[in-house]
Amino acid sequence: MKFLTALTLLTIVPITVACAETDSHTIRQKMLKPLIEQQCQSELKSSKIWKAASIFWNDSEQKHAQQKICGCVGENALKDVSNKDLVMASVNEETKNKVIRQAVVSSLKGCAQEVLK
Repeated sequence: MKFLTALTLLTIVPITVACAETDSHTIRQKMLKPLIEQQCQSELKSSKIWKAASIFWNDSEQKHAQQKICGCVGENALKDVSNKDLVMASVNEETKNKVIRQAVVSSLKGCAQEVLK
């Protein structure tokens, strides 16, 4: 009986811990997503390449492309950010800004290429 109880605990505990880590990671991602999208829009607007490419588009085409690109960045930017960095970003403003900036820059090019195919 003790063996069965121990076996059950050894099976359930790692699953519970993994779920808790995933949930907290997801919560932090959802918390930072609007900030990432805002940073993305700022990066796009200041980019010379974006300015050159969007000169031939009307306002609605620019907004649509910007929403698609920054939506992609918001979804993908934090995939390569460690849980430790996300925890630090949630308690330290400077770390949060650094993580957001790095995440946006690392995923912006790929998302722009994907959306503008």
